[in-house]
Amino acid sequence: MDPDADPSTVEPHEVDFDHEELRVFWDLARFHAKLNAAPTYFGPTTLESVPPPAWAYGDSRAESDAYVETVLVDERGSTTAATADYAGDLPQPGVLSILCDGSGRPRALVEVSDVTVTGDEVTESFEVVYQA
Repeated sequence: MDPDADPSTVEPHEVDFDHEELRVFWDLARFHAKLNAAPTYFGPTTLESVPPPAWAYGDSRAESDAYVETVLVDERGSTTAATADYAGDLPQPGVLSILCDGSGRPRALVEVSDVTVTGDEVTESFEVVYQA
């Protein structure tokens, strides 16, 4: 993302999710969600070394921000997309990801709780594991 760009005009798909704020969020989320409970003599696990994917919902910053606020209040959410959008790699229950607002700021660690395929649509439900 261009640091000089007006944040209100940046589309969520243009947001760079690989930044320091994301790494700091991931460190806190792992700790608070007790995802780093293995003793250190086993060495770092993949979960500790590689943060889950980050994403924002919506076609605009305002839509992403509104969606995040609803998810944080309800502590759950869902998305629906065409099956073709998944290219044969459907989400699986238990998978973690980081939900970001429209400016790319990480707001919640979420876990897929249910995946339903109806015709050519996939509904992915998730629950908030940790929120900033």
